[in-house]
Amino acid sequence: MKNLTKNKSMYLPIICFLMFSTPIMAQIEQWNPQQHKVTKVHEEPVPIQMTPKPDSTTSELGEHPTLSELCHRYNSDKCSNQHNFIEYYERLFASQRDSIKRFFEIGILNGASHMIWRDYFNDDAKIFGIDLRDYSYQQDKGNIFTFVADQANRGDLQKFIDAYGGDFDVILDDGGHAMDHQQVSLGFLFKHVKPGGYFIIEDVHTSLPEFYNEEYFGVNKDGTNTTLYMIEQYIRTSRIMSQYMTPEEMMYLQLNIENIELNYRTNGKHSTMCIIHKKEVEVLQP
Repeated sequence: MKNLTKNKSMYLPIICFLMFSTPIMAQIEQWNPQQHKVTKVHEEPVPIQMTPKPDSTTSELGEHPTLSELCHRYNSDKCSNQHNFIEYYERLFASQRDSIKRFFEIGILNGASHMIWRDYFNDDAKIFGIDLRDYSYQQDKGNIFTFVADQANRGDLQKFIDAYGGDFDVILDDGGHAMDHQQVSLGFLFKHVKPGGYFIIEDVHTSLPEFYNEEYFGVNKDGTNTTLYMIEQYIRTSRIMSQYMTPEEMMYLQLNIENIELNYRTNGKHSTMCIIHKKEVEVLQP
């Protein structure tokens, strides 16, 4: 009798597993990742007029508004209720609020984030933006400058540099989010970041085919062409490898990256962004 009881106890966990695992497995099989993939990051823009910079950019307490306050004022998707990239920027730019003079953001959408940067930094800071659409009718004549360009086209990027110069304190990519968009822009424009400056890539989560449509964002079947994979490989090997960059661009990046900060949020959007800090002293190729 004792042996029989012992044998039954041995099978009890297996019986319990079979009883409770069946509905769980059914739920897993019913979940189809293809049904949950995002095919685009932004809706079509709702144009808003770029209002002039307020005469007073201080709060009722006499303090300058925080980036979070400005973000909610202009309703950007960088806010805490969406991607919450603004939290990283609050930390990154707080000590440089008075020193950043040239800020370039790829992708204009409705102009909200460009007004955030304009209101946050000093009055003499210039904010630049490029987009496939013409936003010149919206641009602020004093602090915001817009230019029509395809971020994956080196000829267009060069025309922008010819028109407005380089030596940017910050270049922020919030453009098309496709793999060639992100990597061509990084490769071509990194030399136009001033020493000690930053190149930031938002929405690196489009490298994740589990959640974002791989065809729309140009992700190949094995994921080896993604921006996230390129960053991961650099962390592993100290080498930049991209099918969208020239050998000269890849070498320049390898020689001049000081550090990379990769940030991921466990929210429904899987929000991921990358901050690349350029060395204080530029290193030229031998």
